Amino acid sequence: YDIVVANIVADVIIALAPAAGGLLKKEGLFIASGVIEQRAAEVREALESQGFAIAEENQSEGWRCFVCRQ
Repeated sequence: YDIVVANIVADVIIALAPAAGGLLKKEGLFIASGVIEQRAAEVREALESQGFAIAEENQSEGWRCFVCRQ
């Protein structure tokens, strides 16, 4: 896929990160949102450990969104 989007809790995003990479085309985007501020660092680390580069990180009212590239 060109884009995979997950708007769900941190635990699910962390568990989904390894599979998301296999679903994406080269240069595809994985957008992970619904992450509470307190878990943002943990999610970022999990995404990066799976080979994702954080292209953009947004926050609003205690929530985070990560736009990642493979």
